[in-house]
Amino acid sequence: MAAEPRRAGVIGHPIAHSRSPAMHTAAYAELGMDWEYVAVDVPPAGLADFVAGMAAAGLAGVNVTIPHKQAVIPLCATLAPEAAAAGSVNTLLVRDGAIHGESTDGRGLLWALGDIPPADALVLGAGGAARAAVAALRAAGWGVAVSARRPGAAAELGEAVPWPPDRAAALVVNATPLGQDEKLVPGTNFSGPIDVSLLGPGATVVDLAYRRDGSETPLCAAARERGAHVIDGIEVLVGQGIFAFELLTGRPAPVEAMRRGARS
Repeated sequence: MAAEPRRAGVIGHPIAHSRSPAMHTAAYAELGMDWEYVAVDVPPAGLADFVAGMAAAGLAGVNVTIPHKQAVIPLCATLAPEAAAAGSVNTLLVRDGAIHGESTDGRGLLWALGDIPPADALVLGAGGAARAAVAALRAAGWGVAVSARRPGAAAELGEAVPWPPDRAAALVVNATPLGQDEKLVPGTNFSGPIDVSLLGPGATVVDLAYRRDGSETPLCAAARERGAHVIDGIEVLVGQGIFAFELLTGRPAPVEAMRRGARS
């Protein structure tokens, strides 16, 4: 007898840019799984009702993106230690009819960084993705400073530096959505999260923002032009997606299939 089809998805507002459906659908196809993965635009006013209805909708769980990574926390019956430490949730699981919150963003960032040795890091932003990045980097031995439009929010995460920052670091992580807009053309005037003249050889720049069409963000393009090592948001998406896939399905993730799906 064929296994019962299962459903998963990603929620955010807006959500049309998300490459998660293509990535997870590619994984299901690779493993011959009869699963469906959908993107659902959930405005903040409808978040509580959506989460409350996940079990009835037949969802095994959903990934969570901007602006809901912190707002879903009080809607969870339980939180994984990683999510609690980060103050951010990017994966909701339905377990025995209740909602469990997980965070795979930090693990995904560390996966994308690979074997780069810990040093000093600068995280740009103070939202859910930034919180997960700060928690994971600190746990991995990085010294982390934070720059955000909201100085108080940056200070909550530890050492706060001015916005925009007046210095870089061995690792710079952009956890803001700046640069995601496809109307912004690399090489033109762009008021980004950091002065690109601060970047150069020896630095690693990670842009968590990515574009629906897969084109390079202005920050990635400028950092690469200045000789920095660049890791784009799609690679980090694959990293967090690997761990989210395994939580949602209980199956080992087909990494290369997911990478092909995310970049297709």
